[in-house]
Amino acid sequence: MIDTSEVRKRNAERTRQAILAAAQDVFSTTPYGEASLKEITRRAGANPALVSRYFGSKEKLFEAALSGALDAGMLTSAPRERFGEAIAELFTTPSQTRINPLPMLIFAAANQETQSIAVALLHRKIMQPLERWIGGTDAAARAAEIMAVSTGFFTFQMILPLRPFQGRVDEGVRLWLARSLQAVIDG
Repeated sequence: MIDTSEVRKRNAERTRQAILAAAQDVFSTTPYGEASLKEITRRAGANPALVSRYFGSKEKLFEAALSGALDAGMLTSAPRERFGEAIAELFTTPSQTRINPLPMLIFAAANQETQSIAVALLHRKIMQPLERWIGGTDAAARAAEIMAVSTGFFTFQMILPLRPFQGRVDEGVRLWLARSLQAVIDG
């Protein structure tokens, strides 16, 4: 006999994950104030009331979506001697499976509530691990430099698109990005 409570639990988790994935997609392409729960749940194939059930609010859904997208391991798993090249490759190679959190961070800046959520998550999930990985007395400044270069790149690639940053990124831009990031690591 099938345990219906187990089936419901699995479906609930699948629905929650579908809402979260749709939210990451929407929040990474649309400013928070313009992102609608109706669009998120439409993409997830879920009832809009389930956002409240699983996340509590749009703000909490944003927090869960951004938290799930932030992964310091993407940065700290690169070998130090090839850091710039590895990260430039990561940033300039389109991925269908990887959510880029930088647009969500940039879009979050326009809203006071999401800005404070983004800053707290960025500090805890990216800056602190990156600072530990970099090491030294200037680790916080160097981690901030990496974020400034990265955010600047994505701002002009996705939000204020400059031609050399669009589509397949110009090789000169990719080399500049790699050199800039490596210079930060090399100190």
